[in-house]
Amino acid sequence: MIKKSTINFWKMQGEGAWGLQRVFNMIHGFVYYTLYDYYVTCALFVARTLSKLPRFVYKAVIINFFAQRYHCKVVTYQNARKLISLEEEVVLPTEESKKIIPWEIANKIILKHKDQLAVVDCPCRLEKKTAGKKYCQPIQTCIFYGTIGVEFVTTHMPRMNGRRATKEDILNLMEVQQKNGKVFTVWFKDATGYRAGVLCCCCSCCCAGMEVDALSRKKGISGLGMTAPSGYSVLLNPEKCKACGKCVKLCHYGAMNIFEVDGKKKLNYSKDQCMGCGVCLSVCNNEAVSLVVDPTKGKVFDIDSMVELSRKRLRVSG
Repeated sequence: MIKKSTINFWKMQGEGAWGLQRVFNMIHGFVYYTLYDYYVTCALFVARTLSKLPRFVYKAVIINFFAQRYHCKVVTYQNARKLISLEEEVVLPTEESKKIIPWEIANKIILKHKDQLAVVDCPCRLEKKTAGKKYCQPIQTCIFYGTIGVEFVTTHMPRMNGRRATKEDILNLMEVQQKNGKVFTVWFKDATGYRAGVLCCCCSCCCAGMEVDALSRKKGISGLGMTAPSGYSVLLNPEKCKACGKCVKLCHYGAMNIFEVDGKKKLNYSKDQCMGCGVCLSVCNNEAVSLVVDPTKGKVFDIDSMVELSRKRLRVSG
C-alpha cells in the first residue's frame, strides 16, 4: 500500500512540474530523501572527479546544471531561529522570492511548517565518517521543516534516524551548533517541490556545499555557485580589533586573516570571500565586528520582512 506521505509528496511535485518532468522529479526526490547520505556522497564524488577535468566541463555540469537545481542561502543565526519559530504561513510570489534566492530554478519560498519539524543524521558528516576522516559531532543536525518533507523523512528515512522534534528541541540544537561556530544554510532543490525544506548547520570541514564552492574557487570560477551570501557583509572596527585570531580560526570562508605591519598584527577582511554568516560576531569579545546590510551580497533572508510581505499579499488578494 502506498503511504500517505508518498501521495502528498507526489501532489507537491505537481505544483511546479507537469508530465514527464513531474514523474522525473518524483523519482529523483524519492531517491534523494530515502538515500540521503548516498546521494550526497555520489554528488561529491562527481564534483571531485570533474574538478580534475578542464574548467569548462566542471562549470557546465556542476555550476550551470547541478547548482542551478540544488543550492542554499546563508542565513544568520537570528533569522534561522525565527524560521523555526514561525507560527504562520508565508508564501511569496516568484518575483519576490527570486530577489532572495537568486537562481532561475528552485527558488520558491513557501513556509508552512508550524509544529512540523524533524531532525536526521547529517549526510555530509556521515560521508566523512564513512571515509574515515575527521567529522563534527553530533551527527544528527540536519533539520527538516514543512508538513510534506517531515512526513516523508520520518516514514521513509529510518536508516538516517529521521525523527520528529519539537520547536524547543530544534532551537536547543541550533544554540549548541551556533556556539560551536556553525553556519546556518537553507537548502532549495528542484526535486523537493522547487522549494526549501532543510536547514543545515554547516562547517567547512564537513559540508558538501562548502567543498563544492571551494572547488569552484580553485577552478577560478567566481560569482553565484552553490551558495548565495546572506545579504550582509562585515564592518570591521580596527580600533577595537586586537587581532587575536579567533575569527580567523572559525571563518569557514577564509575571509579573515592576520598580517603584520611594522611588527604589529592586524586583521585583514576579504569582503569578496565573506558570506555574511555572522560566525565572527559570536566569538569576538571586543565587539570589533558587526554585520551590515550589503546589497551587493543579495537580499537578506529576513523572516520579519517576508511575513509582512506575505500578509500584505493576503490583504490585497482578499
